[in-house]
This record gives sequence, C-alpha cells and structure tokens, in this order.
Amino acid sequence: MKKLIMVLNTIFLTMPVGLTVISCKTGEYAVDTSTIEDYDWSKLEPNFPGYDSLEKYNLPSEINQSIELNVEKKEEYIDYSNFNTGYKAKIDIPKQAPTGVPLNSHFMPNGNLKKEVMNVHDSTRNDYINSILDWDLNTNKDAKYNISRIPLQKNSKVAKKWVNSQNINIKELNISNIIDELTATHNTIVGKNDTFSRGINNYQYNDIIVAWAGNVNQGIIIPPPTDVVQKTHLNGSKILGNIFLDGYHGLNKEMLKDFLKKDSEGNFLIVDVLIKLCVELGFDGWFWNNEPNGGKGNGKILDYKVVVEIMKQWNQKVKSSVDEKINNLILFGYKDHGSLDIDPKTKKPKVEEAVEIYHNTDYYLSDFGRTLKQSVDYLNYDKEKLKDVFNMYNTGVWGEGHKKFWNKDNIGSYDSRLLAYLLDSENSKEIPGYKNTYELKFKNEGEDAISNSIAMFSSHNPYEIAVIDSAKLTGITEIERDIYKLVYANFYDEMMYTGRNKSLSNDDKGVYTEDIEFKPDEKGYSYGYGDLILENTTLNDWNDVFFTNFSTGNGAKFASLNDEKGIDIENNYPWTNINIADVQPTYKWKINKSDNQKQLSLKDKISGFYDYYNPYLKGNSISLGSGFNNKGEIEDFILDSNTSYDWWIMGSNYIKNKSKDVEMIVKLTGNDMNIDDLKIIYDTDKNDEQAIEAEDIKIIKDQNGWFKITGKIDSNKTISKIGLKFKGGKGTLKLGQMTIKNSNTNLVNFETNYNNLKISSELQIERGNGTSNYRINFENFLKDSDIYSYYEIYAELNNKIIRITEGNKNDYYIKNLNWKANNFFIKVINNLTKKLEWIKVKLI
Repeated sequence: MKKLIMVLNTIFLTMPVGLTVISCKTGEYAVDTSTIEDYDWSKLEPNFPGYDSLEKYNLPSEINQSIELNVEKKEEYIDYSNFNTGYKAKIDIPKQAPTGVPLNSHFMPNGNLKKEVMNVHDSTRNDYINSILDWDLNTNKDAKYNISRIPLQKNSKVAKKWVNSQNINIKELNISNIIDELTATHNTIVGKNDTFSRGINNYQYNDIIVAWAGNVNQGIIIPPPTDVVQKTHLNGSKILGNIFLDGYHGLNKEMLKDFLKKDSEGNFLIVDVLIKLCVELGFDGWFWNNEPNGGKGNGKILDYKVVVEIMKQWNQKVKSSVDEKINNLILFGYKDHGSLDIDPKTKKPKVEEAVEIYHNTDYYLSDFGRTLKQSVDYLNYDKEKLKDVFNMYNTGVWGEGHKKFWNKDNIGSYDSRLLAYLLDSENSKEIPGYKNTYELKFKNEGEDAISNSIAMFSSHNPYEIAVIDSAKLTGITEIERDIYKLVYANFYDEMMYTGRNKSLSNDDKGVYTEDIEFKPDEKGYSYGYGDLILENTTLNDWNDVFFTNFSTGNGAKFASLNDEKGIDIENNYPWTNINIADVQPTYKWKINKSDNQKQLSLKDKISGFYDYYNPYLKGNSISLGSGFNNKGEIEDFILDSNTSYDWWIMGSNYIKNKSKDVEMIVKLTGNDMNIDDLKIIYDTDKNDEQAIEAEDIKIIKDQNGWFKITGKIDSNKTISKIGLKFKGGKGTLKLGQMTIKNSNTNLVNFETNYNNLKISSELQIERGNGTSNYRINFENFLKDSDIYSYYEIYAELNNKIIRITEGNKNDYYIKNLNWKANNFFIKVINNLTKKLEWIKVKLI
C-alpha cells in the first residue's frame, strides 16, 4: 500500500532524529544516554498547563488501604545495558532514556545495533541486541504496559435491519492510522494530556480493525496499541497488528535476518513469536502487508514462496491448537497489485502470489480498484468463499491539485456497492458535465446474491480534514480548537457510514466519481458503508450487563465521582486515554416521529453529536442537536413542541433474556422542553416498527442538571433496539450514561484484594531539574472480568491532592511530576455500581 504511505515516509525520513549525543572516546563509540537532555512533553501536549495549575482537592476522608511504594531502581536516565525495553527506534531514545516512559510496541526483527542505545567498545558497536526472537514478557520491560486487560466482548448482529440493503454476509475491514503519524515515540498506551487525538467510534460497522503502522525506521512488526485494543474489544470488534514488509521504502535482506531464521527442523522461529505476541499482549491476529520487493520483481529482497511457507506454519500451529486464545487468531493477507484475476487466455491466475496468499490466510484483501469481478471466476462463484475476500476504497487518495477525492464535500456519497457486487456497466448511467462520474447499477444485490466484503483504507481521513480546516478558525482558544476538531472529525467519520444525511434510508443512493469538483449535495446523493453493513451489537444474551458513559477516551474536561457520591468536574484538563473509553452508541442519528415513524435526518436540522462540554462522567456525552459552532459546542435543534420523537440509541439482539432493567442519565437544554415527557422505549423484531414504552418509568433529579430515568422492559419478542422518546421544542437532548441489565440481576462490586495487593515502581527517573517519573506496577489488583473499573491517581501537594492521571491497567506510568510529593492517592472506581475505594501510597 505504497501510495498513501509514501508521503508519510518522506516526512519521516527527512526528520532530524534528535539524537546527537555520540561519544567518540578512544575505544568507545555509541550513545551516552546519561547526557541526553530532558524530554520536552509540550511537544505532544501543547495545551497542558502543568499539574500544579490543576484543581486542588481535599485529602480523602476515608482510606481503604495504605501501602508503601517499593522503588526497585532509581536513576537519572535509562541505561539500556541493564534495563531492557525491547526494540526502540533511534527517534525513541531521546524521549524514553531521560523519562523512562513505556512506549507502544514496535519491532525490527533484528532489534537494535548496540551503538544506537548504549556506549560500547567500537569493536561491538555493530552487534545486534533485542532480537524479536528473544521477546519475552518477563524480560522486556515495556511489554507488560502493552497488555490489553479487556477481553473481546461477544457481539452479534442487531435483530432488525435499519435499511433493506444491509447484507448480513458482507463484513467490513477498517484500516486506520490510529496513532498520529508515527508509531515510534508514542506512549498512547498510558495516555497523554492532550484533548485531540485520532480515534475510531463506529465499531458497530467494524468487524475487523487494522491499526495501520510501520516502516523500516520505526518497525515493521507493529502490534496494535493496547489502549486501542481495549476500546475495540469493549465494543466487540477484533483488532489486528501489522506486519509491514515494505520494499518501496528501504527494506533490505539484512533487516529480515532474524525474521527468516529457522530451527534445525526447518521451522521459522518467527511464527511462535508472532503467536506469542498476540496471546500475551491480547490482540486478535495479524494483517500481513506483503510487498517486500518494492515492485522490483519477486526475490529481489524476499521470495514470496518463503512468506507463504511462514503463513502455512502459522496456520498449522493456530488451527491445530486446543488453546482457544490461539485457535481464534486471524491472519489477513494482502500484496501490492494483488487480485484473484483469471487470465482470459490461459485461464490461470494473473498473480500467483496473490492466490497463494489467499489460500494461506483467513481473509484476503485485494489491492485498490479491484471488485467482485476479479474474484468470481477464480472462486467459481462460491458464495461462502467470496465473502472472505475484501475490496477496498481509499478515503485518503490524492487527486488533482492535492485535493482529496473523499473530502468534506463528498464524504458519504460513494456507492460502496461497487466493492461488493457485480457491476452492470451497460445500465450504469454517466452523469454529464463531470469526469468519470456515474450512477451505478448492479447485476444482483442482497443476501441471495454473491458478494465480496468491503474495506475502508485510511479511514482516519476525517481527522486529517479536521486539523486542516480548524487551523482557519480565529477568535477561539486552543482547547476550543481541539474540541472543535473532535466534534468535526466524528461528524464526518459518521458520514462515511451513514451518508451525507447522517441517517440511513431505503431511498439512499450513491455515486462513483473521480471528479474533485463534483458536488453530491446538488444531486441528492447520500450513501454510506452502513447501507451495506448490518450493525453489530454487544447488547445480546452473552452479556448480562451493559454499561457506558459513551466516552470516546478524551476531552477537555474530566467528570469524576467523589466520596459524597457527587460529581466533580475539572474544567481545564486536556486528556486522552483510550484505555478508559466506553462502548459507543449504535445509532446516534436514528430519530423518528413517534406517530408515523417518519425518519428525520440532517436535512431536518437534527442529528447526533459528541458533546465535550457536557460530560456526565469522564469527558463527553452524546447529544441531539442541529450542528456545532466554531468552539465545538452543540447547537439547538428546533422541533414541533407538540410532536413526540423516538431517538433510537442502541441496537440489540436479546433473544432469550427479554426482561431488562434500563437506566439512563439525561439532560435537556431549552426552556420549552419538559423532562417529564421523556420515556424509555424499545422495539422488537416485528416488521412494523413501532416504539413500545417501558413499564414503571421513574424520573428523579441527579446532579449538574442531569436526571435519572429508569424503566422495565418485559417482552415476549426479541428486543431489537432501545432508546428515548421525547417531545420537541428548541434545545438539545443529552445522554451521559446508560445501564441495561437482566432483571433481578445484582451488580457485582469491584473489591480490591488488599491482603495481597502490592504496588511497586520498577524504575523511578529523577532529573536534576526536580522532575520525577515513575513506572508503576500493581500486583493482585484489577481483574480481567471487571471491565468497568478504572482508577485515578492523585499526588499530594501542601495537604491537598491533584489528579495527575487515570487508567485501568495493572502497569502504568506517571510522568514529569515537578514537586516532591510524599504520597500518591489512588481512587479506584467501579462506574457500574458507583463504588469508590481509596489507596494511599507512601513515597519513600
């Protein structure tokens, strides 16, 4: 996939590496990490004012446990000769060495040259260390910070289609540069103090996600960042790491030396390591991007038959394993210019390498521009086999004048049926006045038709557009600009799935165009991937309890429970920590008139948005409104005040357990809207869609303008979705929390095992400028089954405490604390039950 990566690699290769500390003493040649200057965190956190400027809170009134922090090692810098953090690219060293920060996993097979990370005798400067074949969770000090604690939640398709064109056989692959620009140098696994960050929030359409990353300067084997894995798993989607053999940008045979090593029986050693990385770090497999020869011809760097042999050995071990964690792993294959085309003359495949990769992977991705036509002949029109072949659209393609074809003016209009069905070119209609622009017709559609699955490449494009367009805004603060970027990016990201109207309809129609001047709104085109993909949901009989604050994992405020069961809101706290993100709504945009179920859309000046100014807990709520202003504030809708409307929020598939207790935390803005008009509603799998009101509805005042609504659902039919009924008027309707559980089910409280709890710091970095950094390690703390608990860490200052970070993992990191604190305080929160526990950690 050289096309999109080329610009990124060009930028990367021309960047100064920043590591200029070279010792050239007699007999020595390498990096002296003791002389590297302290890292400037403002590079990644430009709007963070510093901990000591944040709000100060009183000391906790009750401490559940007091424990001393055992500091195992205290240094001024990392000495890599006795502290192994695994492979680190050159650009990582100036950040990690003076701070001790654990970084996202990324590997070159051979590891480091010694001269890249330590002072050594010149005779050994070119020796390799940290080979990926030596990777071990217990000896690689960064590895444990990259473990996902949240297991993959079971999902299912929703019980009722939104539109008739949705096809249960068609899957979606989402390929995104989730990490901004470079995987190297990033510590997203432990969060950062910055509001804006790329993300994924439409998991209901994402069957499989690839955390796209990698190049020869930052690693070619890239596990997905663990924070993204946790959010993805909580939402029920699978996520893959990337094996990126990229011969277009510098890959050579020497770099693959350890990748290709075999044991005495001819087994590739890398296979066991790749399996171990998945199982021990907790992700779902690998996307293998096979283009090692860079268009120079097979074998110039690596013979594809070697790759196929590695894939065969992977399959043999994975498919024969009795360990469910191994047996369920995925291998997804791709090669540059690859397809399953048959040569019409020879009747043989045009690209033999592509065919062999297809046969030795679970799923296969064709290169850009390929459609169902390229695979039907080879697979003999086999419906089951064809749906495991994916065709992709590149949302970030560059065109004339460096404008994007899929820019903000035509996002949500592309006819994605072109990727799935056989085109009827004779009956497709060209739209006059534009270059290569068509209304498409297809030979057959629907679940009875043969079809491929579909993929979206460079799906982070809305985040790039948000950065570009937000730079033009004036008269706002930088925090407001970041909020605007988040709301803007999510707005257009949703359009890619629900079309330009941000609401699926049986009347939706798409267009194919290569003309950057084409304006789909003028012709009424609105079409998204959701017109083809039936939504997934974790609201099913496998999961007895569902809970969410709809947190995207970032914000400019942070709302937190306090000891009095109230909520404290920190108003100037830029943060991103995807680890504590939540399940996202299935439908933010499905709004109907109650009486006739007429569907509203963005054309009616109403839609769903993320609201970062009104969090109930964590950093955001979801909100109905008409749009957003330059600060990212959600603007009022205006609806008939005498009419009732149904906002469908979560799709579901409750087949067996159909008696539910539902709780929602809501807020209304606007003087002519009444909280007493709100009702919890649900729908069944019957064809006639009509909202059914829950029983025993109660509304009580909560806090900060929020209200709690509870109700009971007791249905004799499958429950297909759950939402809110409201009366119109002028204002917004916000939802900050939602809980659904089987009736008569007791919520399980999180209880820390204080008898065995241990808290240590494997490394404390103290700089001469007075700052301290801690790698924190818990033992016997959070349980994997407790997916709704997290903690906040506070540091003591002048008999007050300041919240300095938040997380939900058993290994964490505290950075750049610029005062001598005597104590940390850890507030452990079970959001589901609203139970708090305080742990005092004495610093010695």
